[in-house]
Amino acid sequence: MRQISFLFIILICCVLYSCVNMDTKKAAVTVTIQPQKYFAEKIAGNRFEINCIVPEGSSPESYDPSPSLLVKAGKSEAYFKIGYIGFEVAWLDKLVQNTPGLRVFDNSRGVELFVDSSHVNCIDTHETHMHFLGVDPHIWCSPKQAATVIRNMYYAFAELDPEHKSEYEENYKNLLAEVSQVDSIFTERLAPLKGKAFVIFHPSLSYLARDYGLEQISLEFEGKEPSAKHFKEMVDLARKKGAKVVFVQKEFDRKNVKVFAEEFGGKIIEINPLNYNWVEEQLSMINILSREYAD
Repeated sequence: MRQISFLFIILICCVLYSCVNMDTKKAAVTVTIQPQKYFAEKIAGNRFEINCIVPEGSSPESYDPSPSLLVKAGKSEAYFKIGYIGFEVAWLDKLVQNTPGLRVFDNSRGVELFVDSSHVNCIDTHETHMHFLGVDPHIWCSPKQAATVIRNMYYAFAELDPEHKSEYEENYKNLLAEVSQVDSIFTERLAPLKGKAFVIFHPSLSYLARDYGLEQISLEFEGKEPSAKHFKEMVDLARKKGAKVVFVQKEFDRKNVKVFAEEFGGKIIEINPLNYNWVEEQLSMINILSREYAD
């Protein structure tokens, strides 16, 4: 009898534990790219689970998510979009239509968007046609714009969970201090490099170049491999501007980059703008630029 009572107590405890787990399960927010996940986790603390659609090492311009991943995103409390990037242009409207309760927050709100013909965000199917010619989505690649991204995230979390607004505000202020410190380092160390040019295969550093007085020369044009004419024009421009480096992201083919670098004597350097650790990637970028363009 005592043994039965003991087993009954164990069973009750297991049931209660399961109920507690169900009640305390964290709500989820889904983001598009890894740097957003870094920011969101810093602000949310332990209050939300942060899901990310595009895994590290994949390009959000062409990533095709699995159905199970989209289902998981649809179960989130909210979706934080970065704005105008390939995955969002292709999939986000469909995701919202299939999950009408999903709230969408635009992390690019308030950013002075960079518009240039090097960028094409275009989806053309039998059902729909969406064309955002020239809008550069890489707003997180500049500390000055990242500050706007995280401010939008803070407002979103405060709206989703107003009970813990003060906690999100404190976390946001700590993250903003971190981003501001990186901005100060960029401002100080890039000041002597104003007007300097660098080459990049995929034009992901437009905001960084604009905000800190550098010039970006893009090998890719309108989302495509360069034509022979464009290739030659960019080689001539790189020589004229005295560019010293060619940046390439690891998810892009290096074949054209290698030939291009050889044409004007540039140094190929791999970067990862989609690195989860945003601060690490930003400091790596400033170290590269300071080193390669030191007089």
